[in-house]
Amino acid sequence: MSRLIMIRHGESLANLEGRFTWTVDEPLTPMGVEQARATGEHLSIHFTPKVLYASPFRRAFDTAREIGGIFGLEPQVVEAFREQDFGVFKGQPYANFYGSHAAGSAERWELLPEGGERLREVAERAGAALDRIAEEHAGDEVLVVSHGGVMSALRGWVRADYTRAPTPTRNAWGYVLQWRSGDYRGPIELDDYPGSEPRE
Repeated sequence: MSRLIMIRHGESLANLEGRFTWTVDEPLTPMGVEQARATGEHLSIHFTPKVLYASPFRRAFDTAREIGGIFGLEPQVVEAFREQDFGVFKGQPYANFYGSHAAGSAERWELLPEGGERLREVAERAGAALDRIAEEHAGDEVLVVSHGGVMSALRGWVRADYTRAPTPTRNAWGYVLQWRSGDYRGPIELDDYPGSEPRE
């Protein structure tokens, strides 16, 4: 059985300002760096990952480096774990794209920003990559650091269910998936993981 520890990046400058990122190189805030370190310390109490994968985008890769330093692991880039492409909405406030489609709306799976991609499409590309990793590392614990959209998308992928509204994940936190013989169990929220205390 593989155990996949899925983590969202720490607070980015765009998160702080309530907007989509302008470029793939937007950094973590000082708070985001601290969040990543604290999460790494927390994970080290409960897990012993053998390998660490990350999105190529700076905010996720830097989060992975902070966490990986605690485990002696270097992040390996997986292009498929990049954040959703928001096309013409890059740099704009979140509300400019989501508009009346509230966070609790299942319609978000199919919203298509001009020049970008649907969240359902993110699920397909990131999910296929996750399947390969789970199979390759059967029997191991694996860390994966990505993005809010990817984390939501993968929840849908492992459940094979896009009828529920996408579930958000807070910065530098996440959930655990278990994989055996092509089947996933979970996600189990880190707050609910056995022996894991909720984090403020």
